[in-house]
Amino acid sequence: MLKFIVSPWKNDFVSILRRTREELFISSPFIDSEGINVLLKTIPYPNQVRISIITDLSINNIRNHGISPAGLLRLYECVRELNVSSLGRLHAKVYLIDNRAAVITSANLTSSGLTSNFEYGVLVKDEESVESIRKDMEQYFSWGNKFTVETLRRIAGMSEEIWKLQREVEKENKDSELTRRLKEKTEELNIEILKNRVRGGRTINSIFSETIIYLLKKKGPLSTEELHPLIQTIHPDICDDSIDYVINGQNFGKKWKHYVRDAQVYLKKKGLIKLGEDGKWYLVEKR
Repeated sequence: MLKFIVSPWKNDFVSILRRTREELFISSPFIDSEGINVLLKTIPYPNQVRISIITDLSINNIRNHGISPAGLLRLYECVRELNVSSLGRLHAKVYLIDNRAAVITSANLTSSGLTSNFEYGVLVKDEESVESIRKDMEQYFSWGNKFTVETLRRIAGMSEEIWKLQREVEKENKDSELTRRLKEKTEELNIEILKNRVRGGRTINSIFSETIIYLLKKKGPLSTEELHPLIQTIHPDICDDSIDYVINGQNFGKKWKHYVRDAQVYLKKKGLIKLGEDGKWYLVEKR
């Protein structure tokens, strides 16, 4: 039920991808145009396939060309359905094919990950294990910042502007006016990405509430002090101590611990959690 995959691993990966008939679930922090090309050239009938992607569509990854918004847009145009979620600090590289097989690997969906780096991976075919991996990836996906094609188009356009300004800054030896414009455009893109977090009526309270419930289920009783670093690890974009934004009426940044507290109060009033005498939060058992 297990097969070890060693570098060069592109041929093995392509052979596995060719078996895709209905659905492909990918977790990869970095995704470039070559990685997208491999998918589109390899999947037998891409217009019949649903693809879900967890990646890290962050400012740093965009500026360093670690992620290709334009490449993700190409997938939208070629596959039956595409769902994209961005999860800060994502490091997992997982490829699930039709709920029948899973590849857990060190390799990103990039040119270097597929062809030049020394990578390693495991192909899993055990049905129970594949299902367990999928549930974990679905949880990662749900935590992330989910993007529509319209938002991705805006991000792709803004990314092109930033890359152009970066080239000009390097050419003009860090000209102060160009540097100012680059900083301004980068800030606009960051706000566009954060704004998408609370699209469609989603609130910071609901994000924190869901995360608290999950953590108490997985870790058992936790104090507020124990919850804080766990929540910050899952949602670094919301819990960034270096920023202080109000976007669509929702607060991002320095005051995040206050809003974690609000979520705890909300869950307590709903009868979903309780505070024990030991100072830890407990899930309330359903009767």
